[in-house]
This record gives sequence, C-alpha cells and structure tokens, in this order.
Amino acid sequence: MACASPMVRVFLSAAEASADQHGAHLLRELQALTTVEACGVGGQRLREQGLKPLATAEELSVMGLFEVLQHLPRLWRLARYVRREALEFRPDVAVLIDSPDFHLPLARHLSRAGIPVVLYVSPQLWAWRSGRVKLIRRVVRKVLCILPFEVDFYRQHGVSASFVGHPLVDELASIPPGVGPERKHALALLPVMLEAFHRLRDEDPQLAGKVIVAPGLSAGDLQALAGPDGFSLEFVDNHRYQELAQCEAAFVASGTATLVCALLGVPMVVTYRLHPLSFALASLLVKVPHVGLVN
Repeated sequence: MACASPMVRVFLSAAEASADQHGAHLLRELQALTTVEACGVGGQRLREQGLKPLATAEELSVMGLFEVLQHLPRLWRLARYVRREALEFRPDVAVLIDSPDFHLPLARHLSRAGIPVVLYVSPQLWAWRSGRVKLIRRVVRKVLCILPFEVDFYRQHGVSASFVGHPLVDELASIPPGVGPERKHALALLPVMLEAFHRLRDEDPQLAGKVIVAPGLSAGDLQALAGPDGFSLEFVDNHRYQELAQCEAAFVASGTATLVCALLGVPMVVTYRLHPLSFALASLLVKVPHVGLVN
C-alpha cells in the first residue's frame, strides 16, 4: 500500500495583482506534487486556489512613495499581524512574491525564527536601492528570478539565485501570433487614456477601441467611471490576452501589462501617474531612465 504524501506547510504572500497570479500558478503546481496547507497574503486567484488568507492583496495595494506614507499606520498594523500569524503557523517554507518593501522586513523575522525564505520575483535592485542585496544575502535562502539578467547580479553578491522564467510566457504560449497594481492605479489612469483615445479618434473617426479589464477589476466599475466617454468602447473581461493580441496599439498602465504587450507584439504607450512628491523622490532614487519594464 502506497504511503500518503506528507503535508507541506507553505506560507505564501502576494501583495498585488500580478503577484497573486504568479502565486496561484505556483500553488497549483505544488498541489499537483503533494498535499499542501497554504496560508498567507493573496488576492482572489490565490484564495480560489486554496490559500487561507491572513490578509488580502487588496488591503496592501498602495502605489507611490507619498501614497504609502498616507496609509503607513494601517499598513504597519497589518504587517505586524501578518508577521505574528506567519510565525505561529510555522511553515516549512515561506515564499514571498515581489513587493520588497512589505516582504523584506517580514523575511528578516521569518529567517530569525529558522523558517527558510524564498523570494519569487526579484526586487528590481538593478534599478534602485541596490543596497538591499545585503539584507537579502542574510535572510533569504533562494531568489527565483523571472528575468534572466538578474541571476548574475545576485551571484556577484553571493546570493543563491535561479532563473525560472516568466510565468506569462507559459500563460501566453497558447495564443497564436496576431490573434495584468492595481485597482486604484488603473482607475486613476483610465480617464487619461480615454482622453488620449478620443483625441486620436477626432483625427480618425473610424478608430475603434476596447478596454481590456485587468483581473481584480470590474467591467461595470470601469464603464461607470468612463461615463459617456465609454459608450463607444468595448469592455472586455474574458479572453483578455486574445483580445489584446488583436489590437494594433495600446495605452498600458506601467507594470506587468507592458510585458504582456511585448510578448504579444502589440506596440504600446506606457502610462503612469504619481503624486508630485512621489515623482520627485523617484526621480532622485531610480537609476534607470525608463519606467516601462520592457525598456
């Protein structure tokens, strides 16, 4: 008689939408290998995959330096709660996905308690705040990189790292050629995108447009936000990648969606909106000239 597979206790934390998507794929693959008890932080996809949530990605979704400061007391209390519950859970491994400002302090506490920590999706240390690699070297057992050039950076600093590929490549592989922080960020950008689209259509009345609704957003909410400007647009919340692949160009919120467009071969204009103070600070700290991941 075959022995039952031992249960593996996994702490998973994904604090924004693309991380939630990657985490759900990872949890599904782990569940195919063995029995998994998973708890942590996640969005809708991780929760549907069986994660017992200590907090939701929606509660932690704040973008921009100034914006984080506004929510700091609430985020600090939430971080303390998640840390306490994670230590009580005593997982066999903790997998922390992206969001280094939330996860690196958590990694420090987990490591001190003897819990192996894996970072899935490397912080962009090559772009800014590279000094964080010293903390990663001390408290992280392994970094799983989704961009190939990141591995050399970590190895040069004595950190164990492996390139595991970008999850979007597998997800988009079935889409033939030619045929993704999130809620608040997308809602803030939609009016700007619509204004740009209508200016273009004033020059070309035959221009057709569609709004690809990102996971975690509601087509109804976006239609309500668009108001009369959205009457002539198609709002798509199913088969998103296939619909996007048919577009000749796109306005895209900065983030994982830019990589989706690149993989599908869709030319894009990358958009991003910050509080003026956040923009000023980012201009001083960020070492790369482009905000788009593809560039």
